[in-house]
Amino acid sequence: MPSIVWIDGRGYDRNKAVVSVSTTASCMADGVFEGIRAYGGRVFRLDAHLDRLYASAKAIWLEIPMAKDAMVGMVEEGVAKSGIKDNYIRLVVTRGVGDLGLDPRNASSRPSSASLTRSSCGRRTGTRRD
Repeated sequence: MPSIVWIDGRGYDRNKAVVSVSTTASCMADGVFEGIRAYGGRVFRLDAHLDRLYASAKAIWLEIPMAKDAMVGMVEEGVAKSGIKDNYIRLVVTRGVGDLGLDPRNASSRPSSASLTRSSCGRRTGTRRD
Protein backbone atom coordinates (compact mmCIF):
# COMPACT_ATOMS: atom_id res chain seq x y z
CA MET A 1 0.00 0.00 0.00
CA PRO A 2 1.56 3.36 -1.02
CA SER A 3 2.08 6.23 1.35
CA ILE A 4 -0.61 8.90 1.34
CA VAL A 5 -0.08 12.65 1.33
CA TRP A 6 -2.99 14.90 2.26
CA ILE A 7 -2.78 18.46 0.97
CA ASP A 8 -5.58 20.81 2.00
CA GLY A 9 -7.94 17.94 2.73
CA ARG A 10 -7.33 15.91 -0.45
CA GLY A 11 -5.39 12.66 -0.52
CA TYR A 12 -2.64 11.95 -3.07
CA ASP A 13 -0.25 9.12 -3.78
CA ARG A 14 3.12 10.20 -2.35
CA ASN A 15 4.70 10.21 -5.81
CA LYS A 16 2.03 12.53 -7.24
CA ALA A 17 1.73 15.07 -4.42
CA VAL A 18 2.94 18.58 -5.28
CA VAL A 19 3.49 21.61 -3.05
CA SER A 20 4.60 24.98 -4.41
CA VAL A 21 8.25 25.95 -3.87
CA SER A 22 6.91 29.43 -3.05
CA THR A 23 5.37 28.40 0.26
CA THR A 24 6.70 30.23 3.28
CA ALA A 25 7.86 26.83 4.54
CA SER A 26 10.16 26.44 1.52
CA CYS A 27 11.34 30.04 1.35
CA MET A 28 11.64 30.88 5.04
CA ALA A 29 11.48 27.60 6.95
CA ASP A 30 8.22 28.93 8.36
CA GLY A 31 5.60 26.47 9.57
CA VAL A 32 5.00 23.83 12.20
CA PHE A 33 4.95 20.06 12.22
CA GLU A 34 4.13 17.18 14.53
CA GLY A 35 5.30 13.58 14.22
CA ILE A 36 2.81 10.96 15.37
CA ARG A 37 2.71 7.16 15.37
CA ALA A 38 -0.13 4.71 14.90
CA TYR A 39 0.07 1.14 16.17
CA GLY A 40 -2.32 -1.54 15.00
CA GLY A 41 -4.34 1.11 13.17
CA ARG A 42 -4.84 3.24 16.32
CA VAL A 43 -3.24 6.67 16.54
CA PHE A 44 -1.13 7.12 19.68
CA ARG A 45 -2.14 10.10 21.89
CA LEU A 46 -3.66 12.04 18.99
CA ASP A 47 -5.28 14.68 21.22
CA ALA A 48 -1.98 15.49 22.94
CA HIS A 49 -0.16 15.69 19.59
CA LEU A 50 -2.80 18.03 18.16
CA ASP A 51 -2.71 20.22 21.26
CA ARG A 52 1.06 20.59 20.74
CA LEU A 53 0.64 21.28 16.98
CA TYR A 54 -1.94 24.01 17.58
CA ALA A 55 0.13 25.52 20.41
CA SER A 56 3.20 25.58 18.16
CA ALA A 57 1.22 27.32 15.42
CA LYS A 58 -0.10 29.90 17.90
CA ALA A 59 3.46 30.59 19.09
CA ILE A 60 4.44 31.75 15.58
CA TRP A 61 1.12 33.54 14.91
CA LEU A 62 -0.03 30.90 12.44
CA GLU A 63 -3.75 30.20 12.44
CA ILE A 64 -4.59 26.62 11.41
CA PRO A 65 -7.70 26.86 9.21
CA MET A 66 -9.05 23.53 10.41
CA ALA A 67 -10.79 22.80 13.69
CA LYS A 68 -9.13 20.17 15.88
CA ASP A 69 -12.06 17.78 15.56
CA ALA A 70 -11.80 17.99 11.75
CA MET A 71 -8.05 17.32 12.03
CA VAL A 72 -8.78 14.25 14.18
CA GLY A 73 -11.15 13.00 11.50
CA MET A 74 -8.61 13.62 8.73
CA VAL A 75 -5.86 11.74 10.55
CA GLU A 76 -8.07 8.79 11.47
CA GLU A 77 -9.53 8.59 7.95
CA GLY A 78 -6.05 8.68 6.45
CA VAL A 79 -4.80 5.89 8.70
CA ALA A 80 -7.82 3.77 7.81
CA LYS A 81 -7.51 4.44 4.05
CA SER A 82 -3.79 3.72 4.01
CA GLY A 83 -4.37 0.13 5.09
CA ILE A 84 -1.06 0.35 6.99
CA LYS A 85 -1.50 -0.62 10.63
CA ASP A 86 1.81 0.70 11.99
CA ASN A 87 2.25 4.25 10.68
CA TYR A 88 4.44 7.28 11.05
CA ILE A 89 2.32 10.37 10.49
CA ARG A 90 3.75 13.84 10.00
CA LEU A 91 1.39 16.79 10.13
CA VAL A 92 2.80 19.92 8.49
CA VAL A 93 1.11 23.32 8.50
CA THR A 94 2.40 26.30 6.52
CA ARG A 95 1.12 29.78 5.83
CA GLY A 96 0.74 29.01 2.15
CA VAL A 97 2.37 30.71 -0.82
CA GLY A 98 4.12 33.97 0.01
CA ASP A 99 6.63 36.46 -1.29
CA LEU A 100 10.27 36.75 -0.33
CA GLY A 101 9.66 39.63 2.10
CA LEU A 102 10.81 39.49 5.68
CA ASP A 103 7.41 38.91 7.27
CA PRO A 104 6.03 35.41 6.55
CA ARG A 105 2.59 36.55 7.68
CA ASN A 106 2.30 38.35 4.32
CA ALA A 107 1.64 35.09 2.49
CA SER A 108 -0.65 35.76 -0.45
CA SER A 109 -2.75 32.63 0.01
CA ARG A 110 -4.54 31.23 3.02
CA PRO A 111 -2.61 28.79 5.21
CA SER A 112 -2.30 25.27 3.97
CA SER A 113 -4.58 23.07 5.98
CA ALA A 114 -2.56 20.39 7.63
CA SER A 115 -0.80 18.09 5.24
CA LEU A 116 0.27 14.67 6.34
CA THR A 117 2.16 11.72 5.08
CA ARG A 118 2.14 8.21 6.32
CA SER A 119 4.28 5.26 5.56
CA SER A 120 4.72 1.85 6.99
CA CYS A 121 7.35 1.51 9.67
CA GLY A 122 8.52 -1.05 12.14
CA ARG A 123 6.29 -1.37 15.19
CA ARG A 124 8.97 -0.72 17.79
CA THR A 125 12.22 -0.13 15.94
CA GLY A 126 11.11 2.64 13.58
CA THR A 127 12.54 0.86 10.57
CA ARG A 128 10.62 1.17 7.33
CA ARG A 129 8.99 -1.88 5.79
CA ASP A 130 7.76 -0.47 2.47
